[in-house]
Amino acid sequence: MKIMILGLGKSGTTALLYKMAAGLPDCHAFSGGKPGKHAGEYANAVYKHTYEARKGKGFELYREHLENNDYDRKVWISRDPRDVAVSRMLYRWHRGRMGHKQQFQAHLDLVLKKERDPASVTFTEICRYTGFDDWPRNLQDVLEEERLRYEEMTEFTGSLGDDWFLFSFEDMVQQNYDTLNAHLGFEVQKDTEVPESTGKAKVIRKKASGDWRHWFTEQDIELLKPVYTPYMQLMGYDCDDWTLSDKPCIEPAYSSEYMQRLPERITQDVVRKLKNQTLQLFGRKAG
Repeated sequence: MKIMILGLGKSGTTALLYKMAAGLPDCHAFSGGKPGKHAGEYANAVYKHTYEARKGKGFELYREHLENNDYDRKVWISRDPRDVAVSRMLYRWHRGRMGHKQQFQAHLDLVLKKERDPASVTFTEICRYTGFDDWPRNLQDVLEEERLRYEEMTEFTGSLGDDWFLFSFEDMVQQNYDTLNAHLGFEVQKDTEVPESTGKAKVIRKKASGDWRHWFTEQDIELLKPVYTPYMQLMGYDCDDWTLSDKPCIEPAYSSEYMQRLPERITQDVVRKLKNQTLQLFGRKAG
């Protein structure tokens, strides 16, 4: 069986990949890269991809790939865009801070300020410091980038046929797999975790939903509600529920401390990759 999982980054695609692959015998799990990169003759394989227009992996690429490649099952995984925004903001430095130490510190200082007093700075203000070029970015540029991302996503997901199954991060958190299992024809192994050997297990942040209620302010809602509502409506989220926490709490372990841990992973990832390449090389020679 050949399965594709597609979604936005930080929406639970990696976790679902390994839970799904564990439900099939002799199944290969492939994560990332351009579609078709890991093509092969496998009895069972699950391919996980994410929409990342900045990296050349936009929806046109996936449309073209799907027109020329068949999958037995296709799954789109959604996540509340408000929670995705928080996760993506904090994940900004997963590639390190080389050449951007001043920007990283300015970003971190705002997150620390938010931790001390959640009402002291808006979420959208913090997002001005997550750019890859100039910073701090113009607020309108931040909002326009987000608007275009979700406009394209709404158009793409709205065009998906009946051969696609729409699953949500929230259902995964609540372990609601019955309808997904019925679609797949086998049981997802809900207790399977992302392997430590991939290095990705160390960047999983918070296995929960609704974190945005602690990060957003009324000003953020005013700015972001029109941006997210069309996609939320299409995916079945409650578009009327924008209730903020009456006692917001930004936990350092899942925010500033998480941000600071991410760059420290770079050396560890290099060592892990070299180790895996060495093992593969000696394995081929032995064969």
